[in-house]
Amino acid sequence: MKFITSLKSIVSLSLSILLLSISSAFASNLLITRHFSGSWDQPDQESQGIVLQIGEQEGDKKVGVAYWFTYGEDLQTTWYLAVGPVTGNKISMKLYTAFNVEFMADNVEGNANVVEVGTLDLVFRNCNQGRAFYDTPEDVIGSGEFRIKRLVSIYHTRCSGGISDDTPANAQPLQLQVGLLPARDDISGYGKAKFWERADRSDFKVEIEGMPLNEGPYTLKVCSEIRGEIVTVNGEGEITFRSPESESKPLLGFNPRDCLIEVLDGEGVALTSGEAVLAEKQAGKKDPEHDDDYVRIKTELDSTGEIDGAEGEAEFEIHGEKREFEIEVENVETGAYTVRVDNNPVGDIEVVEDDGKMKGKLKFTDPVKAGSLELDFDPRDKLIEVLRDGTVILETLFPNE
Repeated sequence: MKFITSLKSIVSLSLSILLLSISSAFASNLLITRHFSGSWDQPDQESQGIVLQIGEQEGDKKVGVAYWFTYGEDLQTTWYLAVGPVTGNKISMKLYTAFNVEFMADNVEGNANVVEVGTLDLVFRNCNQGRAFYDTPEDVIGSGEFRIKRLVSIYHTRCSGGISDDTPANAQPLQLQVGLLPARDDISGYGKAKFWERADRSDFKVEIEGMPLNEGPYTLKVCSEIRGEIVTVNGEGEITFRSPESESKPLLGFNPRDCLIEVLDGEGVALTSGEAVLAEKQAGKKDPEHDDDYVRIKTELDSTGEIDGAEGEAEFEIHGEKREFEIEVENVETGAYTVRVDNNPVGDIEVVEDDGKMKGKLKFTDPVKAGSLELDFDPRDKLIEVLRDGTVILETLFPNE
C-alpha cells in the first residue's frame, strides 16, 4: 500500500465547487461537467452512496473528487476518498481510506493511517445515472460494481452533458472556424468547420461541398474520434452538434478546439484541417480604393439551423462623419424578423417576395436618412442576431476591423 500525508493533502487541488442539475444525454458524446457535482445514491444498497465534486487543477485540468460512504465487513460505517482525472463520461480515481482515526482527531502531516487501497471508476450514462467500479484487495472490500443515481440537484441548474455546462455565465460570444481541404488528389471538394460559443449554448458545424456525387455518407472524425456521419445531396452536406442538445441536433459533448478535423470516405481521409485548428473568424477589410477615413466591414450571418437554407449578411461603413449599418436576410418565409444587437432589439426586417426570392433588409444611418433607422450603436465586436418569433435563426459576432 502507498502511504500519503493526509486526507487534506489529497483534496488541496484548488477545487472549484461547481453546480449540477438533471437532464439526459446520449452516452456516446456525454461529457462530465461541473453539473455532475452533487449527491449520488446507490439505489440497490441501503443508505450508501457518493458525494461527488467536479473541480479543476492547475492548468485547467478537470478532476473528480468522490466521498464514498458505505459499510465495512465489521458492519460499521466506512468512508473512502477517491481522486482522479475526468475523461469524457468517465472519472478514473485512486481510492484512499483512513483507519484508527478518532472523533475530531487533529490533522497530522504524514499520517501513516491514511493509505491508498485501490481504484474507483465512475462511468455515466447520462446526467442522472451511471455505474461505479471498485477494485481493492480482498482484505479491504474486494472488487465489484454498483449503480449510482442522482439524489439531489442544485437549485435552478440544468445538466445537458454537453460542453455548454462548463461555460461561465458571463462568457463573451466566441466564433471560431477552420477550412477543410482535400487530403488526396482524387478529391476536388472542400469544406469548413465552425464553432460558436455563448453563455447559453455552444454549436459545432461541419459543412462540405463539391464532393463526388452518389457517394457517402461521410464519416466525421474530431480529435481522432468518430463523431458522426455527413449525408450529402448533390455533393453537399452538413452536420451540426449543439449543447444543450436540440431535437434536430446531436449533443455537443466534446471540445473541437485545438483538434484535427477529418472527413472520411471509403478510401480514407478525404478532407482535413491539416495543421490548422479552429481560430477566430477573419474580420472584414478596409477598402484599398478609399482613403484612410473609410472603413468597410462585411461578414456573413451564420445559420443556427432553425430554418433550412436561411442566409444573411451584415455590412458596416464609416466615411468621415457618416456611418451606415445594413443587415440583409434571404431564403426565409415572408414576415417580420427582429434584429438584436448585443442582446438589445434594434429593429425589424420585413421579408417579402422579390423576383421569386424571399428577402429583406434593414438599414441604419448616422446622420439618419429617410427610409432608415438611426444608427445609435456601434456593431463592432457585438453579437448580431436575427430572430423569428423569439428564436434565433441567424447570428454572428461582428468583426471589429
